[in-house]
Order: sequence, then structure tokens, then C-alpha cells
Amino acid sequence: MIRGRPSAFTNSLHNKLFFSYAVVIVIPLLILGGILYMTTIGLTQRQTQENRLLEMKVLSQNLQEYFNSLELYSRAIYTGEIQQLLNRGLPEDIIEQTRWKTSLFQQFAEWYGYMGVKGEIHNVTIVMPDGTMIQRDPLYSGESFADKSWYTQTLALQGEVRVAGPFKRSYHLPPSAASPYTFSLVRKINNTTGNGSLGGIVVDVSVMDIYRMLGGLELKDVLILNADNEIVYSSAVEQIGQRWEEGSKIGANFSGWMDIGGERMFVGSTYSDATGWRFVTLDPLSSIQSNSIRYRDITIGIGAFALVVALVISTFVSRRITRPLRNLQQKMKKVQTGDFNIQLDVTSSDEVGQLTRSFNRMTEEIHTLVHHVYKSEITRKEAQLKALHSQINPHFLYNTLDSMNAIAVIEDVPLLSRMAKMLSEMFRYSISSGEQIVPLREELKQVVRYVEIQQIRYDDKFSLVVDIPEELLDYRIPKLTLQPIVENAIYHGLEMIPGEGRISIVGRETDDYTVLEVTDNGQGIPPDELADIRRRLRQRGDPSSTEHIGLANVQERLELHYGADCGISVVSEPDQGTTIAYRLPKAPRQPSA
Repeated sequence: MIRGRPSAFTNSLHNKLFFSYAVVIVIPLLILGGILYMTTIGLTQRQTQENRLLEMKVLSQNLQEYFNSLELYSRAIYTGEIQQLLNRGLPEDIIEQTRWKTSLFQQFAEWYGYMGVKGEIHNVTIVMPDGTMIQRDPLYSGESFADKSWYTQTLALQGEVRVAGPFKRSYHLPPSAASPYTFSLVRKINNTTGNGSLGGIVVDVSVMDIYRMLGGLELKDVLILNADNEIVYSSAVEQIGQRWEEGSKIGANFSGWMDIGGERMFVGSTYSDATGWRFVTLDPLSSIQSNSIRYRDITIGIGAFALVVALVISTFVSRRITRPLRNLQQKMKKVQTGDFNIQLDVTSSDEVGQLTRSFNRMTEEIHTLVHHVYKSEITRKEAQLKALHSQINPHFLYNTLDSMNAIAVIEDVPLLSRMAKMLSEMFRYSISSGEQIVPLREELKQVVRYVEIQQIRYDDKFSLVVDIPEELLDYRIPKLTLQPIVENAIYHGLEMIPGEGRISIVGRETDDYTVLEVTDNGQGIPPDELADIRRRLRQRGDPSSTEHIGLANVQERLELHYGADCGISVVSEPDQGTTIAYRLPKAPRQPSA
């Protein structure tokens, strides 16, 4: 059957070359871009993790030094003077109390300067065994540390330091600091000179002191959480002291992706043994992807530039390759219409140049042969065909078409390959010097080849339907009896109609004859022209018109071969199509087995 319509893309060798260049450039760029993008994300993630670990290490070291300094400050409680004052207890007399407190905290002040303690002490509170709070500065109102869990738990540590907070203290006057929160260094006061309980010490430090200390590190998106997931430090001061619910999902030493606040983030966490705090880093996916996106954009830009270069190069190269082939195609169309006086300029020595030379030799020889045929006085068409056979070198023509087929296969032009192959088979059938009377099936094959070539030329505008009984396929008829009629149907009937053209070939037997009918749905034949055609078919050898030579040729050959009562008849209606009916002798019956 006739194959489906080829697309406009596959019809163009230029488009195929352009597509090949684009694929060769775009696909590697896409793969390279994808690999580069994913690799950059991985490298950025690892680099971010390494940088964050380094930041946390520096942060931990700074805080460790800071708290070591505070712990050193709290050791003032073990000096002899302070131990004596605490063992004496708080005097009952108000004046003596004042002297006692002044002497006590004077010792702390001297110790602070002597030990070179870093950081600013917000307040110092001595919690006596009975719960009485002795503050260095009377800042707090209504505070009682003795019944707080963090204080009682620290006393159980027998003198070990514990960091607690953040706390929002109750002040007599509103604090002037940016944040009202403090954290506390707490420890039990062990009695080194006596046996009585001396209570504990609470050293309060404003969170703003940590904020100022860590501000020089230029930390971004870093949180410090205590054991209760309360924010001790944040770049956003207003968050300090608030409970961060997401902290319960993050372990002491964690690294991975999490969805926080509706945003994908890379989270890292480290734990400080000195404070019991966790340092949490938050890096949004968008910031990690920023470098990858930059590399992606660079890759896209390079790809776009390379694609433009490919467009220019492919257009230039494909035009150099396809221009001579298009010229050859146009000249072949002229040859197809019967103009054999054509020569092409040969500008190269490659396969296209060799094909052009072969085409020039072919058209020159065909022109010479056709000219000779038209000048010859031949009365019978069989003799004309034999004369043509004797002058044409079939092998040259076959080799030329085979070369065209091979070049088309190499250049990946399947339609051109198919055309060359079918054209070779048509010529082989037409000009072979074998039998001139052939089975009907062979003639039908020639018709199918011809229609397929025309379908390629006219973009599947025509369809062919063959309905011949099996017993008639071996019926022997003169060669090239059906193909000229089908050719007339295409050129005179179907070529100009707007819709799809249909050609049907139907065979049947009557009581006296074998009948073949070639029908098309073309534009039909006007009545006056139809009458003229019928007249010329009745008057064999009328040279008055060169139109419809194919009909007259077939009529003459059928009459010569079968007799005057056989031949063709024409039935046509304008806009209804045309039917050419062959009336042939009845096929002889095969003897039964």
C-alpha cells in the first residue's frame, strides 16, 4: 500500500542538518549544566557545613573563654576575707549590715580587677542558707532564687558551676538595656573554713553582653538554645528569651535539611559541654543555591551563545550541502516534465559533484535519444521502444540512480533514497530489453511505483486503490499500458483539485471480454474536449495535436496487439471524474488439475 505522508521537516535535508547540530550542542550542554548544577549544590552544601562548623568552633571557644572568665570571677567566694564574712553571717544591725555588704562586694570588685575578668557583671547575688538574697545592686524586686529549680539543682552539684537562663528579672526600675533578659552563672558556696552552710552565688550577666561579644563574629542565622529550647542568642534581639518550638526536633549534633517556617533550610547543630547550650545554624536553600543558580545561568548563557553559533554554522554548512542538491532537484523536476536540454554547473568534486556530472551525462544522453526518436519515422510503437533500448545504456542509468540512492542514504535523506530506488526500478522495467508482453501484476507494480513517486512530489495528495481478482493478475498485456493512463489522470484530472485525489484500478470479466477500468475523482473533461479525444482515438496516427499522446499511444498498441475490436474508451463528466475502460480479449481458462 501507499505509505503515509512525510512531514515537512523530514522532507528537508537542511532541517535535518540543523537539527543534528542543535542536538549535538544542546544535549551535552544540558547534561553538563545539570551535572555542574548538582555538583555545585553539593559542594556549596559541604562548604556551608564546613564553614558553619568552623564558625561554631570559634563561637564555642569564645563562649568557653567568656564563661571561664565568669567562673574565675565566681571563685572570689573562696578567698579568706569572703569566707570569713559569710561564716560571720549577715549582721542584724542595719548599719553593720551595710558595712558587711560593702566589705563583701568590695572583695568581689578587687577580685574582678585582680583576675582581669572579661565581660560586664550585671549583678551579683549571695543567697544565704535561709533564702535571704544579698544583691550587689538592689535591682530586683520580689525575686526569690532559693525556691527556683535551677538554683536547688545547682546546690546539689556541690560547688560545680552551672549556667542557667535566660531570665526576665523583675526590676525596681525598667532596665535601660535593649533586652531585659539575663543569664546566670550559679554555684554552691562551699565552706572552706567552717562547717556551716554558706548558701550559693548567682552571677547575672545581661544577654546583651553576649550579643556585643558575638556581634564581632558577623554570625548570620545562628541561634543559641538552652536545654529548654529557649533562645539565649539570636541576631534578632527581640527573639531572645522566647521558646523555639523547632528546637525539639534538632538533636545535640545534627546536620541535614528541614522545613522551618515554610522554608527549606540546611540545619546544623553542635553542643557545648561548658554551658549545656546548643548552637544552631540555619541556611536557607535559596542562599545555598545562589552559586548554583549563577553557574546555571552562566551555562544557559554559554548554551544560548553556542546555539546561535550552531545556527550560523549549520545554516552555512547545510546550505553549501543542500544548495546543489536543491538545484539538482529542480532540474530533475524539469526533466520529469520532458525538458531534457538541461545542464548543471559542477562546482565541486565530492559526491554531490559526481552526482551532478552523472545527471548532466544522463540528461545529455536522454536529450540526444529523445531528439533522435522524434526525428525517426517510426510507424509502430514497439519498434520505437526497441530503438530506444538499443541507444540507451541501462547500466549507466541504473548506476547513476544507485549512486543517488547511496548518497541519499549517507546523507540520511530517506525520501530521496526511496525516490531514486523506485525511479531505478521504473527505468529498469521500462527500458529493459526483455519481453514486451508482461503479466498484469508486473504492470500494476510499475503503476504503484509511479504513484508513490508522485505522492512524494505532491505531498500525498493522491491515493491509489487496486481491486483486481487473483485470477486476472497473470493476464498478459503490453508493457506500459496502465502507467500512461494513470499519469494522465494525475496531470489532467487530479493535479488541480483542492481535495484528495483518488485513483482506482478495477478488473473484471464479462461474457466476451476482460475489462480493466482506471477511474479518478478529478475535475473531469469538458464535453467538447471529450468529443475531440474520442475522435482522435478512432483515427489512429493523427498528428494534429500533441495532447493526450499517452491515450493514443495505448490505443494504437492495444489495437496492434489484440485487433481493432479491442482498445480503450473514455467516460467523463465535469467535476465528477473520468473513467478509462480497457476492453481486452477474455483471459484463457487454466486447465483444472
